[in-house]
Amino acid sequence: MTATHRIIVNALATYGRTVFAMALGLFSSRWVLASLGKVDYGLLAVVGGLIVFVTFLNNVTSSSCARFFALSIGKGDPEETNRWFNTALSIHTILPSILVLLGWPLGEWAIGHFLNIPPNRLDTAHWVFRFSLVSAFWGMSTTPYMAMFTAKQHIAEMSVWGILGAIANFCFVYWLTTYKGDAWLVYAGFTVLFSIFFGVCQVLRARHLFPECRIFFSKWYERRRLTEVFSFASWSLLGNLAVLLRNSGTAIVLNKFFPPVRFPAVNASYSVGNTVSAQTISLSGAFMGALSPEITSTFGRGDLPKAISHSWRASKFAVFLISFLAIPLLVEMDYVLRLWLRNPPEYASAFCALMLISLLIDNMSVGQMILVNASGRIQNYQLTIGSIMLATLPLACIFILCGMGPLSVTWAYLTTAFIASSGRAVWCRYLFKIPFSTWLKLVVLPCTVLGGGTYCVGLFVRILYDAPSFMRLISVVAATSLVFGLGVWNFGLRKDEKKYILHQAKALYSKITGKKNNHHLQPCGQE
Repeated sequence: MTATHRIIVNALATYGRTVFAMALGLFSSRWVLASLGKVDYGLLAVVGGLIVFVTFLNNVTSSSCARFFALSIGKGDPEETNRWFNTALSIHTILPSILVLLGWPLGEWAIGHFLNIPPNRLDTAHWVFRFSLVSAFWGMSTTPYMAMFTAKQHIAEMSVWGILGAIANFCFVYWLTTYKGDAWLVYAGFTVLFSIFFGVCQVLRARHLFPECRIFFSKWYERRRLTEVFSFASWSLLGNLAVLLRNSGTAIVLNKFFPPVRFPAVNASYSVGNTVSAQTISLSGAFMGALSPEITSTFGRGDLPKAISHSWRASKFAVFLISFLAIPLLVEMDYVLRLWLRNPPEYASAFCALMLISLLIDNMSVGQMILVNASGRIQNYQLTIGSIMLATLPLACIFILCGMGPLSVTWAYLTTAFIASSGRAVWCRYLFKIPFSTWLKLVVLPCTVLGGGTYCVGLFVRILYDAPSFMRLISVVAATSLVFGLGVWNFGLRKDEKKYILHQAKALYSKITGKKNNHHLQPCGQE
């Protein structure tokens, strides 16, 4: 299978898995909210934010290790890949232990003395945090095995595991609606059990599939490799810390300014918005998971023009994929939330809408972010973009102190997302001599025009109905999907991209059916 075929197969597999898991996840979130109540549901994001603070350093090193996996695979050296795997395994055995030992007392202190948690929920919050630590430790320790699946581009199999996990969680949450005890505690406990069970299965599968996953303790502490990983990771730290503070820190800011006992709707609304945003991110993440290893491997082979070509498509297609879901949601957000949650929190609709728009802006340069990381020249890039992202929290605090209300945190999101997205394109101009105007022409202009035009079509369909209804929702979804799909094909894709897609679709169809494909055209310089 060629690299291009792998991208298509992996993208289709992950996209299908993500849509399936997203449907189950969004529907089951309604049951979670009903089972936990607004206060516990709002606290769910706050306590979860503490776990993210514990794991963020591990996330930095894991992305660094995955980069070196992909580069060594691109060079076609299994021995080199195995050495990088053992280096990663040594890091992810020691580092999680240190992080958990440090994070445990800090998290316990934060729950008891810093966060605004109702006294009658303190004991449960402590136990939920401890359960989450166990899950985080296991997830951190198995990271090298999961990274090998991605680097080897066995994305389709990962999709199968994702579907099984989504089904298991869906069934459990349905059962949770019948449980009469402490639903938050039971929800946290079973979530840990599921993560460990499916993690064990994937580790055993990786050891069976990949010879590179053989463990050699003699390769664990190679100073040069450890130095390279931590050198790359140290510069990635600022960028990852900025994302952490923007996403998880916002929940803590809202918790401090708007205590959940007095303002339960604020914290619950943010949790709802965060859920919708996370599920939507998974759509672009599915595509990125299929394309990111190929960009890095292509760069490792020294084929910069092809890596740049993939990066443009990554940014544009990520926005297109998100838009198919986001546009009808933006038009019918109030009705969808009532249909989903029956009685959504007061600010849920506004939080969801603003976070979706921020997400669209952020993804306009996601391909450029992958390209810069693949190059390894990230020092000044991370300082610049990380500083912009770090400005989100103080900006949000300033907005709240100025009396702009809880929704102002998402306006801070929008502001920094726009500046950071533009900054990534500027850095690509500096590092790879790609004109800034090329980004505007190939990504920003088609995405903005098509998205804005399709949104207007959705509003027009909406006003044709007297009142909200399921039929109106179906009409909006059908109209926006049709208009956006036609717009993407006729105006969003260049001629060479259309030929590229048609050619690869024919080649893939021929491979599946066993028929010969006589078309040897290889547009866009692809294989």
